Amino acid sequence: MITRREVLQGLIVSIGGASALTACGGVANVVSTRLGSAARFYSESEMALLSRISDLIIPRTETPGALDENVPGYMDGLMSDWANRETKASHRQALRRIMQALDLDAGGDFTSASADVAERTLAGFDAAVFDEDGDASGYKRVKGYISQSYFATEGGALEELKWVAVPGRWDPSVDVS
Repeated sequence: MITRREVLQGLIVSIGGASALTACGGVANVVSTRLGSAARFYSESEMALLSRISDLIIPRTETPGALDENVPGYMDGLMSDWANRETKASHRQALRRIMQALDLDAGGDFTSASADVAERTLAGFDAAVFDEDGDASGYKRVKGYISQSYFATEGGALEELKWVAVPGRWDPSVDVS
């Protein structure tokens, strides 16, 4: 049996999700990469890089990971429908710089490296980037897009954050003195 709370949570997520998807051009556009169609903004190599980084940053545990929630597809929809030319250009440059640095650190193609090598490479790169003051590579911004996209999904919001529409106990009949 479904509870009133579950119905309200579903409605709120549906409305919020629909609003976010409308901003990105609709459900079909955002979910397209999950269904196997080509990405609209990212090249094949950019999508492979973004998928690998997303999976390493937010892996599947007892909660869904970034790939389970189709974060690369969500970001593809955002970049193709929401971002302006300047944002798109700087995002592509950032992905190029990140890919070059990770390929160099991995001693080859980062996206096809073993899980251990990829994890070590990204951890070292992440630590180095966050030790510096600026964001010359653009990695901090890309990592922010990944985490924001993940927590905008139903799984990220409801399962990871354990968001509850009405926290605590709700009693509709309280004596007011």
